[in-house]
Amino acid sequence: MKLDSKYPEINNLESILEKKNILISEMKRKSPSGGILDKDLIPRKQADLYIKSGTDAISVLTEKDYFSGSNDDLNEVLNISKQKKIPVLQKDFIIDEYQIFEAKQIGADSILLIIRILSEENYVRFYNLAESLGLSVIVEIHNEEELELALKADINILGINNRNLDTLTTNLETFEKLSRIVPKGIYKIAESGIRNSEDATRMINSGANGLLVGESIIKSNNIQEIISEIASKNV
Repeated sequence: MKLDSKYPEINNLESILEKKNILISEMKRKSPSGGILDKDLIPRKQADLYIKSGTDAISVLTEKDYFSGSNDDLNEVLNISKQKKIPVLQKDFIIDEYQIFEAKQIGADSILLIIRILSEENYVRFYNLAESLGLSVIVEIHNEEELELALKADINILGINNRNLDTLTTNLETFEKLSRIVPKGIYKIAESGIRNSEDATRMINSGANGLLVGESIIKSNNIQEIISEIASKNV
């Protein structure tokens, strides 16, 4: 199926990951764990600041009910990121093929598939569809059982979420434990709970090829400083 997109060129995460460890800086207005984060968020300005501060990629929450996001936010960011060839991850709860086609049509470079909310059949189908459309896919897991299911597809990028989605607490030991048993050849992204350069170093030393950082950046009084600080340790 051919889709017309305003941005036909895709900036794959893999093309950067094969060269270096990466920082994915996330933007969102609120979250279940953090409450209101930035109700006055202006996505295009945030994207410009993230890029100038040295981020390698940007994650945009487009989910409406829990994160107050929208596709309008994604469009604003893409207007900035495409000029700079910075990959953009569209984060949503993907439960239907339509959302993947929509991501491609809008111009997203990458999507997130969360193992916890998908059946094995849908997961493999969604993964193969996204790959056929040229999108990078981060497959998110939280435990060993989800890792087993994630490996049912021939994945390139695995996101290991340090947040317990039942209690909303974070523990960096989650990444450390799961990272050891991920097969070689798969890029590993540490998600959640990374507050500073020390946490960043801890995750990199535990095998992370990239970091996804959201609330620590958004809550910071100096966004440019914290992005620069974390990015400098992401080596």
